[in-house]
Amino acid sequence: MRFLIFGGGGLIARHFARNASKLDHKVVSVIRNDTHWADLEEMGATPTVLSLEDASIKDMEDLIKKEKPDAVIFSAGAGGKGGPERTRAVDYEGSVKVYEACQGAGVKRLLLVSAFDVRDRSNPVPEWYTKEDIEACSRVWAAIGHYMQAKYDSEKALRETKLDYTVLRPGHLLNEPAGGCHLGKTRAASVSRETVANVLLASALDPQTIGLTFNVMDGTESVDKEIERIGKEKVDVWTG
Repeated sequence: MRFLIFGGGGLIARHFARNASKLDHKVVSVIRNDTHWADLEEMGATPTVLSLEDASIKDMEDLIKKEKPDAVIFSAGAGGKGGPERTRAVDYEGSVKVYEACQGAGVKRLLLVSAFDVRDRSNPVPEWYTKEDIEACSRVWAAIGHYMQAKYDSEKALRETKLDYTVLRPGHLLNEPAGGCHLGKTRAASVSRETVANVLLASALDPQTIGLTFNVMDGTESVDKEIERIGKEKVDVWTG
């Protein structure tokens, strides 16, 4: 397959580029500046520079038409740099521009890397949450509520498109080697960034994940087995 990944300089995206390239997939990594250019080329990716904040929808649409990807991945994020305004500009407004550009370019498949517990907090807590989960998520919202709100608004906007989407909601991200995973209606936990990248690639290759939103945590099962399970069971954690 041929992938176009926004946020190509991020750690999850870099793991994705390396692993996908090893399997002979083609990866075009969209980066904000040329800081990661040489590293991405060594990983087998083709870097291209385009700022989510500065580029227009037409700029993005032209890039997508040029690269002709089978799937577009949005794994970008402000990373807490620049305050709430920049987070909103990248994590929400940037993603919406990509969604519109995909539709304009005729690319249907899109995968979004979001975050655990992204939801409308005026609705009831998901029934599978424990007391400890609720407390942990409340602390996250208190600390980075602007980020969580941007991710929620991005997910909601994506669901309103006609794109064939898959949304991954990883837990607390770690720089540990990839291992097993637990997908779907999970408890609050941690996950290796490389594991998220592996789940992202497996999801992109499996059409049964289209239309699903699911949590991604470290666990004991293989990525392929978990992807097969949630695809068959149509596990979706979206609660509105």
